[in-house]
Amino acid sequence: MAQEDYLKRGNLLWEGMRMMLPEHKEALIKQEKEEWKVPLHGELDEDQWWDIGEIIMDALKHTLKVNLTYWEDGYYIERECYIYKVDHQEKRVRIEYGPEYESEREWINMRVIYNVQRV
Repeated sequence: MAQEDYLKRGNLLWEGMRMMLPEHKEALIKQEKEEWKVPLHGELDEDQWWDIGEIIMDALKHTLKVNLTYWEDGYYIERECYIYKVDHQEKRVRIEYGPEYESEREWINMRVIYNVQRV
């Protein structure tokens, strides 16, 4: 191989040595997730709260499944669930979701709820 050909091959000498450390990959993934975050929505108007409250109370009374959209840590989460309990004093809703034999329950603050629809 002539000296000219050796220099023309570019960076191929190190091509097989390219790699990314796990720490660097994790940092890039974290940075990308941070870029997708959205701020919490503004206050909903009275009509929206009325509709949300009506659907939640109806679902609680008749054990109906609802599609709940709420904000958590910069992301909107959409979850198909049942309304298990409503705490008017603390302004929160307890939802139940997952398979019947391993269902999970969690409290959702009313302020972060964006939308509720009947399924």
